[in-house]
Amino acid sequence: MEIRHLRLIDTVAEDGSLTRAAEKLFLSQSALSHQLKEVESQLKTSLFHRVNKKLVLTDAGKIVLKSARTILCELEQAELEVKRSLIGETGKVRICTECYTCYNWLPPIMKRFHYCFPNVELEINTENTLNPLELVLSGKLDVAVVHGKTEDKNLEFTKLYTDQLMAVVPENHPWTGQKYVELKQFASEVLFTHSKSFKKNSSMISRALSDANVKPKKVTYIQITEAIVEMIKSGLGVAVMGGWIMKHYVEHSRIQLIPITKKGMYRDWYAVRLKNNDKKDFTQCFIDLLENEVNIS
Repeated sequence: MEIRHLRLIDTVAEDGSLTRAAEKLFLSQSALSHQLKEVESQLKTSLFHRVNKKLVLTDAGKIVLKSARTILCELEQAELEVKRSLIGETGKVRICTECYTCYNWLPPIMKRFHYCFPNVELEINTENTLNPLELVLSGKLDVAVVHGKTEDKNLEFTKLYTDQLMAVVPENHPWTGQKYVELKQFASEVLFTHSKSFKKNSSMISRALSDANVKPKKVTYIQITEAIVEMIKSGLGVAVMGGWIMKHYVEHSRIQLIPITKKGMYRDWYAVRLKNNDKKDFTQCFIDLLENEVNIS
């Protein structure tokens, strides 16, 4: 049974006449009659019987009509949602930040975004911070905020800002009196990290420590940024994180940020999405707002 058959049954049931139904559906009466016979032949039962020159639903016809109207209503709603999505009225932007799970920068962006797109939802993915590019490529994320870029031609990168990596320590730590931390000083510290693959030199700090032949006293993986901050506040270890991300915690927690090495360690952050994204309007709007927010913060 096809959609055209469902529309036929709905229209004939409403008008009680093949002639009027044919006019509404822009078909000849013979074509409409042929389609009705197709459906009845497929179902092996009559859907209408004639009462005083009017076509009236049989019991089987009533069953089919109920389902037909549900399906047609759902189809109409789907078509409407697709049209609204194409012009940017509705939809969803799924976002994720590489490594970090803190989103204190997001509320002001959300306010401005929802002012422009009140029916577009922002969905935060905090469970896949270690492989956001894979999720963008597979269509499971719309925007990922990542440090560093790849040469993948399927991805579009927008540079957001350059961030300085900082040693994050409790406020009473011996390093707090230093202008910067030498890499060799990490050898006596428990180091908290977001990266499960820290020992494989997957991050800037892990590569720098490896090149300097320095091994922290212990490396502990914790995925949640807030949990790492609490561990540091309790004096259980230190971490290395981006200064821009962490400045919110410095303002509200008993921690300090200290540059690493005299030269400093810096990395670029990007917003990345698939090229030719069919959500281009509101996805690009989110990226533009994000770029503006980090540049004025």
